[in-house]
Amino acid sequence: MDINEFIDLAKSRPLTNVYIVGAGTYGQIFGRYFDKHQIAWEGYVDRNSRQGPIHGKKVISYREAGNEDAYYIISSYIYRDEMMKELIDCGVREDRLVLYETKDTIYECYEDTVHWKGYTEKLKRYEGLYKGNRCFIIGNGPSLTIEDLEKLKGEITFASNSIYALYEHTSWRPTFHCAWDESFCKKMMSEKEDVEWLASNCEAFFTSIMSEGFAYRDCEDIRNLYYVKDVRGNDGKPGLPRFSDDCSRQVYSSGSIAYMMLQLAVYMGFEEMYLLGMDCSFSVEKYSDGSVTRNDVRDHNHLIQQMEEGQGMALSEEAGIFAGIDMIMDGYRAAKQYADLHGIRICNATKGGKLELFPRVDLDKVI
Repeated sequence: MDINEFIDLAKSRPLTNVYIVGAGTYGQIFGRYFDKHQIAWEGYVDRNSRQGPIHGKKVISYREAGNEDAYYIISSYIYRDEMMKELIDCGVREDRLVLYETKDTIYECYEDTVHWKGYTEKLKRYEGLYKGNRCFIIGNGPSLTIEDLEKLKGEITFASNSIYALYEHTSWRPTFHCAWDESFCKKMMSEKEDVEWLASNCEAFFTSIMSEGFAYRDCEDIRNLYYVKDVRGNDGKPGLPRFSDDCSRQVYSSGSIAYMMLQLAVYMGFEEMYLLGMDCSFSVEKYSDGSVTRNDVRDHNHLIQQMEEGQGMALSEEAGIFAGIDMIMDGYRAAKQYADLHGIRICNATKGGKLELFPRVDLDKVI
């Protein structure tokens, strides 16, 4: 059953035993939407059923599902096949599974409860503001050094996620700080004082409307916090991901926050971009054919140890994650394709690494 059909059904007559499968961000959005429209529901189905009630709703395990009269709302379109199989294996009838096809459904429910569209419009103040200028887009790869960051003082820079852990070693600060990584946002944006501190160390701090930071959208004392709607670049379809030409509406994801930063830079009008610390070296790399490669990048990353000692978190982008390498590379290809068509120059100033798609340049000569 499609989610819209289910909502129409639920609004037309009372239903019992409704469960939301997945107790994460998307599942909780459905929960708020159901509560607002007085659609009765029992609770969540989640692998982590031991976490206890969420907003007063119980969380049961997949093994406890299987009530033949219950409806099960699949809250993810990326992992829906896995969720459906697990439910069916536990005895749930397929006609009792409720699905949605694109992330737009989630955003429609989210808009109905929190009205996020008015907040992404705030980004328009940056549209074309730096037309013709250059910028540096910094990754968290093994080659990045404190000396590199020191050289970038006075330049316009984009950086992401756990770059803050290097602040105690340098007076450099990014112009723009971006955070979409789910684990980072949960760790560093659940408390207002942490968000205030992150925002105070840059001109503008960008995050997803789905992140914990959205809770502070109306705080007058965090004026430089900006929100972006992020959408999967190709919705699982073949071909390169889409590249946004209006970030106030949405940006597209493709496995790496670097792709989102490139879209923001284009939206702001930059015509000359230099990548730094974009090694494309990940501890675990998964390819589209299902093969997996493991690399010991930690031993070669001289920044990780001092970051972990000082902040308790490694650079999350390239230090220890499960990376969909083909998706990431498709993002770089899409960015290059867009740049070539629009007269934008993207160069790679990274020292070493695997990213050969863009022309190589020497950072010292660029500076």
